[in-house]
Amino acid sequence: MNKFKLFLLIIVFLFGLINIAGAEEGVTDTEIHIGQWSPQTGPAAPWGAVARGTGVFFQLINEEGGIEGRKIVYHMFDDSYNPAKTKAGVKQLQESVGIFAWAAGIGSATGLAVKEYLMSKNIPWVGPCSGSTQWTNPPQKYLFSIYPLYATEAKAL
Repeated sequence: MNKFKLFLLIIVFLFGLINIAGAEEGVTDTEIHIGQWSPQTGPAAPWGAVARGTGVFFQLINEEGGIEGRKIVYHMFDDSYNPAKTKAGVKQLQESVGIFAWAAGIGSATGLAVKEYLMSKNIPWVGPCSGSTQWTNPPQKYLFSIYPLYATEAKAL
């Protein structure tokens, strides 16, 4: 599946969540607040391109009228691939802005730092950028892993 189709799938999924969400945190009549963490600095900074690409994609959606007339407000922060920074940044944005859903998020260690927090608050998290089985086993109601599992990739090689 190419990247455009993958992002389109994510947007269709978010559209479905918004339609059933009603007056959910992070969704107003005019805006949808989406969060993402990513290493923009430090040794893992090249992976920061994922978050910058997500931002461009959301900008294109907004230029086309948004989702049901709502504009995506994209909140991306640099965690330098440091789980402590990820945890603090996610909590700060969630509690100050009210993020409706989290998109991607780079890394197993950083994702594990916030997984329980997000799941305990019933906040959707779509597409963690990690192939760890910890996203799929056991299944989580609000966690939607779309990245291939490392074991599956290894078998394909």
